[in-house]
Amino acid sequence: MLAYPKFKLTPSEQEELLADYLPYAQVMTLPDPLPIVPACRDPFDLPFLQLASAGKATLVTGDRDLLVLAGSTPIRIIGVESFIEQFSAT
Repeated sequence: MLAYPKFKLTPSEQEELLADYLPYAQVMTLPDPLPIVPACRDPFDLPFLQLASAGKATLVTGDRDLLVLAGSTPIRIIGVESFIEQFSAT
């Protein structure tokens, strides 16, 4: 995702950002069978829903196809702005 054009990061910037982030990340392997998740307009978003479900994680996203599911699924889905507000308040 760091290579997405909207982020406008060079390969070295992507590597630097990833190196800064990895110490705080936890590796999650998708279980077999995969968790049942709500239908999504974009099938490429399914792995993110499955990972959030399996890891009992909050999914922070700017993706409208995921945000439309917020509140209608057991998976907690919040927008980036909401996350920043909540994170800043703590």
